[in-house]
Amino acid sequence: MQFKLTLRPIARQTLVPFNYAYRLSAFIYAVLADADAQYATFLHQQGYEYSPTRRFKLFTFSDLIIPNARIDPKAGGLWVTTPHIEWVVSFYVDKAAQHFIMGLFQDQRCVIATPKHRAEFIIERVEAIPLEISSTTVTLRTLSPVVIAEKSERRTGRRGMDQYLHPGDVQYGPLLIDNLLAKWNSVPRAVAADATSDDDFATSAVTYHLLPNRDPRSRLITIKEDSRAQTQVRGYYGFTFELSGPKEILELAVLAGVGKYNAIGNGCIWVQNSPG
Repeated sequence: MQFKLTLRPIARQTLVPFNYAYRLSAFIYAVLADADAQYATFLHQQGYEYSPTRRFKLFTFSDLIIPNARIDPKAGGLWVTTPHIEWVVSFYVDKAAQHFIMGLFQDQRCVIATPKHRAEFIIERVEAIPLEISSTTVTLRTLSPVVIAEKSERRTGRRGMDQYLHPGDVQYGPLLIDNLLAKWNSVPRAVAADATSDDDFATSAVTYHLLPNRDPRSRLITIKEDSRAQTQVRGYYGFTFELSGPKEILELAVLAGVGKYNAIGNGCIWVQNSPG
């Protein structure tokens, strides 16, 4: 399930802080918790387990789509200059839960607050984005940064920090596919968005191809800003790519996101030429 939210700022002048994604993630958990505390706790604290060290939340969301935003580095954010902004949210859930989850967001008050900023919005409209995958190859575009990383020892032979890869890197596709198949194998088929297949797919069943029509841009993303757990990762956005493989895997990529840190707003994509 992928849907688009239309948000109306409450104040006449609204400043959205640069590092807002973590606050939007907290908002999603809060909305879910109001309706189903057990499900929200499961997602937040556990998620779907592929291995003891790899768990997935299987939801993601886009950057806020703020037309004509005015960047204000001194104020530390983006000024909203239009009556409405948009936001895309995706969940990989059983079809029976789709309308229920969509309804949770209607008329909600979304607050993005930091020690220095406070932006408030009312969600005025929630629209489903039809997901129609009729081919084994789809063209996808990024709606938020995609984070793909490998351990530095794979290249240097020495232990070190994660190395965040450019979408054109030779290892980018294999790591994206490995992550995607791990997500697939973490989910009981009865929970899957389309529970028609019990197949486990080989890595060779999926291929990635970066399209040359747009140059990827990078962004340094701060997670848990102003806390002891603060960290930074680098993601790439503003590009399109082709993904080929079984339709079940392509659906998972769109609904759960690609790459790492999906539940804090990374790896959100949609099918090129989707409605909206």
